[in-house]
Amino acid sequence: MTKMPEFGNWQEAWEWHAQQTQNDLAKQSEAVLLKKIQKRQYDAYYQIWYSLRQVGSLANCAPVLLEVLRQESGEDKMLIRYHCAATLFFWLGYPDDPLPELRKQVQWDNNGETARQAAIDELEQLIQSQLDS
Repeated sequence: MTKMPEFGNWQEAWEWHAQQTQNDLAKQSEAVLLKKIQKRQYDAYYQIWYSLRQVGSLANCAPVLLEVLRQESGEDKMLIRYHCAATLFFWLGYPDDPLPELRKQVQWDNNGETARQAAIDELEQLIQSQLDS
């Protein structure tokens, strides 16, 4: 067990706890991580998404992650959608900067929930076309 150090500020504490969470999640398989996500057992530091990037694949994970994007609506779920979408777009080969327009539409509900759901449909088609090629 790693001894918790003393922190000078909240950012140091956040980064340390995030790293500990990442270390724990890095030991999990794709199947275990997907089960946690399906049960909405997301970690407070959003590390599950980055661990999944390392062990998961677009083909295996896309259905679960698309379902997260569909279900997790509302302002209080924005960061969950942000990190979930980041994982899908990572596997599709898109950079985080600048954010692709479709990713913005999928993760933020600036144009309303109906438009966000339509963008998820578009993302699903993009994923399917990549898997088919």
